[in-house]
Amino acid sequence: MSKSDTTKAQIMRAAVQEFTALGFRGVALRDIALSAGVTMGVIRYHFGSKVDLYRDTLAFLSEQYNEVCSAALQRALASQDVRQIIFSWLAAPITHWKDSTVASGEEVLCFLNRMGYEDPELTREVYESHYAYAFGEWAQAVRNFFPAMQQGDWLWCLTCLRGMYFNIVAHNRFTLWGLPSVNDKEQAILRLAADAVALFRTYNR
Repeated sequence: MSKSDTTKAQIMRAAVQEFTALGFRGVALRDIALSAGVTMGVIRYHFGSKVDLYRDTLAFLSEQYNEVCSAALQRALASQDVRQIIFSWLAAPITHWKDSTVASGEEVLCFLNRMGYEDPELTREVYESHYAYAFGEWAQAVRNFFPAMQQGDWLWCLTCLRGMYFNIVAHNRFTLWGLPSVNDKEQAILRLAADAVALFRTYNR
């Protein structure tokens, strides 16, 4: 890794931590510079504005996120077990994350959870260009098991699944309800997958 790449990774790592803890509006560029141990000029040289840094960091993390989730999906499809398909995708950033230079898989999930509370105009472009396609493949793979489910019901169930999932993986760093820490996240996600299937079947009529 070149010196320039090392500096960029250092800045993005600080950005993930600061944005996750305080949200986009709560963080100033100087806070990230201080956390990364660089000057604001260095951040502007590599990324430009705070918005650019936020979006570029999300885009950078999407490459590995999509890779591990898509690989897990392909392995799970062979099982023809919808619970395993749900589990494999949700757990992949925890079980198969490879490069934690910028963020660990769990840190990425915390960052993505916080992203869900940001202004849609801030996140829409990078989500649609970097995350939506792979997520859509997974969603279709799950929906194939529930052909009678209406679109509105699916979106509602998906919202419930997302909420429960991030309470498991992300609430240690960002929580709305002060829930206790989940120690065995893999087992919790496995149980969540089973509960999600039961919920989907209720609406598959």
